[in-house]
Amino acid sequence: MSNAEDLREPILPGKGASDYERYLRTDDLLSLQKRPEELLHQDELTFQVVHQSSELLLKGAAFELERALQRVEQGDFPNTARLIRRANMELDYPIGLLHVLETITPYDYHLIRAGLGHGSGLDSPGFLALLHIGPRLGQAFHQQLQQAHLSVDDLYRRHAEFFALHEVAECLLDFDERIHLFRFHHLKLAQRIIGGGVVGTMGTPVEVLHQRMEHLFYKDLWDVRNQITAKANDALQKSGTNSKY
Repeated sequence: MSNAEDLREPILPGKGASDYERYLRTDDLLSLQKRPEELLHQDELTFQVVHQSSELLLKGAAFELERALQRVEQGDFPNTARLIRRANMELDYPIGLLHVLETITPYDYHLIRAGLGHGSGLDSPGFLALLHIGPRLGQAFHQQLQQAHLSVDDLYRRHAEFFALHEVAECLLDFDERIHLFRFHHLKLAQRIIGGGVVGTMGTPVEVLHQRMEHLFYKDLWDVRNQITAKANDALQKSGTNSKY
């Protein structure tokens, strides 16, 4: 057997004709969807693939945020920011995948819905993991601010001096924004497919999705913008007044 043939022979344990298939367990992964004869509607495969893909990406994002939490607790701000950025990049795809579901028409969706039981996106393990890690990240970040004797306003005013911690703050804001966007697009998906004044699969009114969308993890990081702008406007007004004399 030649060297080229040797490299094509799998050496990892498991199922699959290649090490790629065995490492990624593609036999298992690609068998997790309904078989064609089991589908309530042909669009159901899209429905399952989108949700399963999203769960994998949400799991990955939550894992990286847990790593980021350890880093920020250790005061390793560059790696904290790097890991949060990676998680945020992973979150971009589930947000985009929601638009794939918008290609399912309302009548066809209700055929699929018949097989969901009490299933609801509100039960997403991946999204619930993000809701769990988010506040803990914020708490660890604020502990670092306290240790540095900084307010949020101080951090932004002295951002060049505390650049690495400022980067963490901005990455946290990016994460918060993505959670907000995910909730917003999930709400619009629900309104587009089942309507805005109805009850979802768990008996939860769609309006509840709108209420939850207003929640922010790091409200003080958003509010500091108001404070900075208010001070800047005040300074401009004083400057304008003084210029008259």
